[in-house]
Amino acid sequence: MCDLPKNLGGDDSGPTALELAVMAIADCAATIYADVAKKSNIELTKLEVTAEAVKADDAPVIKSVDIKVKVASKARESLLKACLRRTEANCPVLSIYKEPVPINVTLEVESSE
Repeated sequence: MCDLPKNLGGDDSGPTALELAVMAIADCAATIYADVAKKSNIELTKLEVTAEAVKADDAPVIKSVDIKVKVASKARESLLKACLRRTEANCPVLSIYKEPVPINVTLEVESSE
């Protein structure tokens, strides 16, 4: 469940929708990186992905997102960098933000009798 912070009229009982969007970026990058590494026979002993959003001062929108992928592995750094490039190319959530898709919004009103 999403919520707003108390200073914005919510109960702060969950993340905001914007926070969930940033979490989705980090989670997708982690999932795809792990999958790419596994398919490349690269054993990871640690995988940590963080995403930090930079918000605009004058509007509740994201200006940019910094993603940090931290790995531990016996594999060569060049192979780990190749996994990152493949992750960027194949992560569907990253694709949405890099190449925005058209979004169609409609309203359906039901009777409240």
